[in-house]
Amino acid sequence: MLFLFRRLRSSLLRKDKVWQYLAYAVGEIFLVVIGIYIAIQFNNWNEGKKAKELVKTNIGILIETLKEDSIYYREKLIEIEFYTVALRDYQRRLSQPEANLDTLIKITRYEFSPGIVKVDKDNNDAYNSMTMSGEINLFPKDLRQDIFSLYARHKVLEGENSSHFYSYLETLNTFNGKFGLQFTSPYKEGPIADAIWKDVDMRDLAVAFHPLMNTKRNHLGQIRREVNDVMDMTDALLIKLKQALDD
Repeated sequence: MLFLFRRLRSSLLRKDKVWQYLAYAVGEIFLVVIGIYIAIQFNNWNEGKKAKELVKTNIGILIETLKEDSIYYREKLIEIEFYTVALRDYQRRLSQPEANLDTLIKITRYEFSPGIVKVDKDNNDAYNSMTMSGEINLFPKDLRQDIFSLYARHKVLEGENSSHFYSYLETLNTFNGKFGLQFTSPYKEGPIADAIWKDVDMRDLAVAFHPLMNTKRNHLGQIRREVNDVMDMTDALLIKLKQALDD
């Protein structure tokens, strides 16, 4: 094809057909421009196809990640409920008319578990990778904003959890330093443990145990609300991601 164009151009120049040559030149330029345009459009289509495939792949990764998160948070809610039920039982028993020092000692020394719910699952590798590589920007705007909002909420949950956890830990250490819980004391049974609890004053023990119960209850309530909020956002985002995957 190029050989024929060159022969035509040479023939026109030899015959001094300038206008015909100019028309030919314009046509040749037009053909070149059209060729470049088609090549660019094809390249854009190809790049767009690759971008869509990458988004689909990343959506699949996020779906699996969020499914794991959802299971983790549901397990945490079960753990929260376990401790909450125990606290309610302690409060009920201590509020009975027949409750006495023995009741209080039985609960604080032998039954009360210092365990607390700590939400510290770091499952952000996929999200961080997409953010750092810029691949997150290939997602549709509304979906991208929902993803940003969810992972920002993760940070809030982690911060709230740490704040309440250390507040509870401080109260626990204060109580444990004076009385000693069976679960944490080096003197679980025997003469030393008995000596610590032998002459315990009911008022002192009740006053010390009250803030420990309240701090733990407040922590559990706050974390339950935070986890429920994150779970609602996670479930909503999972629905949108699955829809986007099917589109």
